[in-house]
Amino acid sequence: MRTVENLNDLKANIKTLDKYLNSKKDPEYGFGLNLVKRGTCFIAVNDNGHYKFYPSRFVGYVGNSMDAHLNNESKNGGVTNPAISSILGSKPAPNPVLDNLYREYCETLGFLANEKGSFGVERKYWV
Repeated sequence: MRTVENLNDLKANIKTLDKYLNSKKDPEYGFGLNLVKRGTCFIAVNDNGHYKFYPSRFVGYVGNSMDAHLNNESKNGGVTNPAISSILGSKPAPNPVLDNLYREYCETLGFLANEKGSFGVERKYWV
């Protein structure tokens, strides 16, 4: 799959993930929860005073969907992170304030955040 090339590509994937989470219907809902729970690098978006978090391995590929993501055997944050960083003009970085907001977001979705991202790596964020 191709990586995102512009802000509109990112926004389309963010909208897709929001649709899955807002539907509360499986399998899309469970898929979306799993993405948020297992992510390491996230785009943090302020939505009317509340932050939502979007994992780079999902939002970093053009036109992503549940089916496309599950069938993408080569998905890798090492590929998507540079593409997202190029679009947003910064690299993801650890951020204790955003990490606390991420934990709160996870609780609103009905689960407790893991202590670290996948593979025991510290979570990082773009704003």
